[in-house]
Amino acid sequence: MSKRTITLILVVYLIIIWAAVIFRIDYFPLTWVPMYSVYEPRETISVKVWDKDKYRKGLKVTYRDGSTGYVSYKDLNIPKPNFRRLYYSRMFGTAPPKHKQGNIELGTLNQWVRGLEEDEPRFEVDWEWRMFWTLNKTLGHEPSDPKFIIRIEADHQKRVYRKKDLLRKDLNNIQIDTRKSLIEWHDEWLPKWEHGIL
Repeated sequence: MSKRTITLILVVYLIIIWAAVIFRIDYFPLTWVPMYSVYEPRETISVKVWDKDKYRKGLKVTYRDGSTGYVSYKDLNIPKPNFRRLYYSRMFGTAPPKHKQGNIELGTLNQWVRGLEEDEPRFEVDWEWRMFWTLNKTLGHEPSDPKFIIRIEADHQKRVYRKKDLLRKDLNNIQIDTRKSLIEWHDEWLPKWEHGIL
């Protein structure tokens, strides 16, 4: 190949790459979109308090027949980090960074290209529905089964430190933030049961 051909290929490649970045084409096969690196300044730092016994038990669930139990990572046959995301994030409606960051600060051109109204999120996910579908389908429960999960509960604590206290090496002013999540099954989800989480 000549030098001119190589230069032309590189220029076309870079135009395609930067068009994907500018228009936020996230699934474009040749790019890594750097917009997902976002720093949000805060006055505090929070650290999860790991309760190993509670985490080992898993999510507290209530079945259609009224009985209760726990669903752990072993029951779901998934790695601990994946279960940790279910327990500490999805149960509380916290989306992965990609979902959250893909919605922020869409420019006017990006909104127009996607047909979105002003401040309309680019995509939304019903995390409650996904939790019920994931747990019940993985465990082989159908909506008519007595062991179909109709309620899921999780809770955890965080230690919250103020940055200015940490700079002074003062660890006496720690705030404990307790979070609880309880989600319940809605019968209006029945029509989409067989369609899955997408």
